[in-house]
Amino acid sequence: MCIPSCQQDRPFNTQENMMQPLPSPRYYTDLPNDDHHDDDEFDVSSQNARSDNSRTALMNDDHEEKSWAIDPEGRQHPHSDAACRCQPIQRKKRRWVCRTILSIRSLLDTAMLVVILVLVAERRWPEYSILPGKQNSEGTKGEIGGDITGFAPHFSQQITTFKPDPQYVPDNSSDFFTEAVRQKWLGIVPRGLGYVTINKTSSHGRGSFDNLPHPLKEYPSSTFTTSVTHQIHCLHTIAGVVAAYESNRLDMLPEEGAWHLNHCFDYLRQSIMCCGDVALEGQHTTFPEDFTGSDGWDAKHVCRDYGEVLEYLESNRADDQVWI
Repeated sequence: MCIPSCQQDRPFNTQENMMQPLPSPRYYTDLPNDDHHDDDEFDVSSQNARSDNSRTALMNDDHEEKSWAIDPEGRQHPHSDAACRCQPIQRKKRRWVCRTILSIRSLLDTAMLVVILVLVAERRWPEYSILPGKQNSEGTKGEIGGDITGFAPHFSQQITTFKPDPQYVPDNSSDFFTEAVRQKWLGIVPRGLGYVTINKTSSHGRGSFDNLPHPLKEYPSSTFTTSVTHQIHCLHTIAGVVAAYESNRLDMLPEEGAWHLNHCFDYLRQSIMCCGDVALEGQHTTFPEDFTGSDGWDAKHVCRDYGEVLEYLESNRADDQVWI
């Protein structure tokens, strides 16, 4: 049995064999008849051993290639087995990112819902505004005690407890006509006594006014009075008539006569009914001991900020007259 000289003369190189396919093994029975090498002293068993070693080396190298990959710069990186180990970590990271995004979106959805509810409440119930400086673009339209024309803005509200103040109606009826009492009453009405001049086109940034009443004839331009100052005027008139009769100061009776007094009674009646204040009131604290009922001084009422009302009416007054 003989081995071809190409394998007999060249030493076996494992790295070179890695780059080229292994030649098919040739056995004695496959050799041509004229291929005789009986004179060569060659150990066939040694050649077979080298072939087995080559196959083993190739199998080992192939196993290493499955575990490591070599990049173009010659650096080794984990290949198939390492990548498989990284997949669970990557899946966990993706799940964490998804959960984080969903949590953030839930918070954003909740915040948007709160904003929408606040805006709806602001439009539906502007008197309970929680936004600082908020004024309804339609003014007091639709509010109890408001103005349907759009002239008046939305005023702040506050809780007010009524308290007795004899400075407006003294126990001594004759004191009602003093200058001190007069100044107390003038202190709760604006200059011009709530008479305002407006145009049909708003000068206050609210567009055109609707449902304007007929203007007062004694003024050259569109001038109107306001209900709150009218009510205070009527109340002051009634108090003056009572004080004049009690103190026998008939010279202090109003010149208009009974018709004006009757008008004020009816006007205040309807004003009180219009407001419909339903604040609960308890046991009296100032009446005589043998008197039953409530004096109303312990009740809390939901009221407009009257300071804002005075400021607005005075800033839009028709004239500078000081009277009541």
